[in-house]
Amino acid sequence: MDDIQELYSTFQIAERSWIRSLPQISQQQQRQGSPTRLEDCSLHYGEFAFVLAGLKPCILIQLPTPEMTTAYYHNALVPHLIHHPAFKRQAKAPGLELSCQLITRNVHSPEMHLQGYVLLWSARTVQAHPQSKHIQNGINLLCHPNALGSSDMNESSNNGNKPATISEEDLALMLDIPGRLPETEMELKRMIEVSYWSQGHCSTDKEPNEPLLLTAFAAQPDQLSDIQAHFKRYKDAVRDLYRFQLKLHVQSMSDMQ
Repeated sequence: MDDIQELYSTFQIAERSWIRSLPQISQQQQRQGSPTRLEDCSLHYGEFAFVLAGLKPCILIQLPTPEMTTAYYHNALVPHLIHHPAFKRQAKAPGLELSCQLITRNVHSPEMHLQGYVLLWSARTVQAHPQSKHIQNGINLLCHPNALGSSDMNESSNNGNKPATISEEDLALMLDIPGRLPETEMELKRMIEVSYWSQGHCSTDKEPNEPLLLTAFAAQPDQLSDIQAHFKRYKDAVRDLYRFQLKLHVQSMSDMQ
């Protein structure tokens, strides 16, 4: 098994094992909008597979709360992934130059606070991106606040102890998401949910033909052509690497209510 396959399998097993060791989400969290089951919102191995394939520059790992994500980082990601020999090999050139860091800075986007979540990225994929400098500035803003260039997105961010902000557009660029959140009441009504599913051998505990959600994001109908091109690029890249058979699903959010 090569490094890519081994890391994908390691991440998947570590994530599922750690999440399943936790108690069910409390009734209070459910009332606040959290899913009934942790696994409904907490699986990131599809996103990680896209990083390993050289598609996504970064992924943001979020469990229902920052405290839960921080515990996951220290108790699952560090011992099982970051200390894995394959990760160490891929953390340097000529590998993917992977990094995985807990966001300890008080930084937020218009939609959420990011402190306590985890950013994982491939420096090689970042460097190959047409907007590599902008993505690197975002990484610096979240994880290396004293690095040169981290203040380009936010003038107040040159001090790592000060609160910082990052736009949703910059996050979407870093995470390679071809969608956007609604900015008006009309866009809210028109919003669509886009999801990529696999029907291949991509899970350690599901039947080969059972569909598995790999990623999902919000978008607007006028972005569908970009989404279709994005989906084709992902589908072609992972077909041979993981034997994924990607399927695209688009649904109007109004139909889900």
